[in-house]
Amino acid sequence: MILLLFYTLYLAIAYTQPVTGGDEVMPYRVDLQNDPAYILELLPGIGPTRALQIVEYRKSNAITSPQDLVNVHGIGQKTVDELWRLTICGSDPE
Repeated sequence: MILLLFYTLYLAIAYTQPVTGGDEVMPYRVDLQNDPAYILELLPGIGPTRALQIVEYRKSNAITSPQDLVNVHGIGQKTVDELWRLTICGSDPE
């Protein structure tokens, strides 16, 4: 019984301590030029239809920045402004 009490106390202390790690976690950014439609749907303001429109658009046009999405029917400047911090274009890490 005492052993169970100590074990419970150990678990309570172990799980209340903050977890600190040495690795810096980078957020995933959606690649507008290469990611499939189901990944593009994760972006705010982009549903299944818009994602397919982006895929079709990039077949004939390279997407070099989120600003290029203004040329896709139904995507306005307000949506593009929200996408700058969530996206990359091609292999560009910015």
